[in-house]
Amino acid sequence: MGVFLYKKHGVCPERADPELMQTTEILDNSIFTGMKYTDNQVKEILNTIILTIYDKNPILLLNLWDNKGEKNYIGFLHAQYENILLDFNKIFPDNNIPRRVLEISSFLGVVDIALAKIGFDVYTYDIPEFQENSNLNRLYEEFNVHPSSGHVKDIWKTGLPYPDNHFDAVILSEVLEHLNFNPFPVLQEINRIMKTDGILYITTPNQANMINRIKIMAGHSIRNSIYDSVIQLDPARNTICGIHWREYTLQELIQLLDTTGFSLSTSRYTLMTQKNTPLSVIRIFYKAICTILPSLGDSIAVIAKKREFKPMNFWFHEEYIKYIKM
Repeated sequence: MGVFLYKKHGVCPERADPELMQTTEILDNSIFTGMKYTDNQVKEILNTIILTIYDKNPILLLNLWDNKGEKNYIGFLHAQYENILLDFNKIFPDNNIPRRVLEISSFLGVVDIALAKIGFDVYTYDIPEFQENSNLNRLYEEFNVHPSSGHVKDIWKTGLPYPDNHFDAVILSEVLEHLNFNPFPVLQEINRIMKTDGILYITTPNQANMINRIKIMAGHSIRNSIYDSVIQLDPARNTICGIHWREYTLQELIQLLDTTGFSLSTSRYTLMTQKNTPLSVIRIFYKAICTILPSLGDSIAVIAKKREFKPMNFWFHEEYIKYIKM
């Protein structure tokens, strides 16, 4: 399972794990206001969706993998999906009040289907090559999820196809590290479409994780190999979005958020492990070390609130989307 390791010590009883007591520092405890579903109910909803939908009728985006490959991918991210849903269930406890949520780079849509199932009004945005998949569109139609398509790299010119102050929450899960361009215009545009005090939920690899530190000390790069860049341009390989161009530390994420009008509410470090798969001896050791030093964990999750719309005067202002009011 994925083990969530929080920023500083202090027991969080709602998320305590009998095998590994989790620790937390909630910077803004008011965001966790209660729950409509129990944690077990949320987990069961997710498990049912994966077992009855994705395992039986895989999406198979661009033939990136076969049924087994897609199942393994979902298994690797299962714990992360679970924790996103658990957090949203606590942040927005009254699902009788419609809450509009957008996931950018939604990929297989697992979290989105689950959010729709527990009462959210869900929108997705991803590249056309993924969003035009017929299996995925049938699934979105069945669960009343609203897909849109476009390229994140063009957001600084085209904007996102949504009005101002439209969403209660936006999810950027495993996205920032794939951007091979300056992320500020993207974050500014996300800010525009969010309501004041809306939630921005980000997960991304931790650049300062233990493996990366060991690589640097040994004189090795922490970037993707040069050969990966060759593969990405090979039309036969369908690796459109596979490379990590830029990973972040927690402090860098906080700076990104503050500069674009967001205030950090909560942060945590995580370990990424395959669901229901025994840990290797190395991963058991890694898990033990990260329990003591959470900042060595694989990944970071941050929850931020929109504080203000804070447009920046970019040097390519004349080409920038016209509705930005400076």
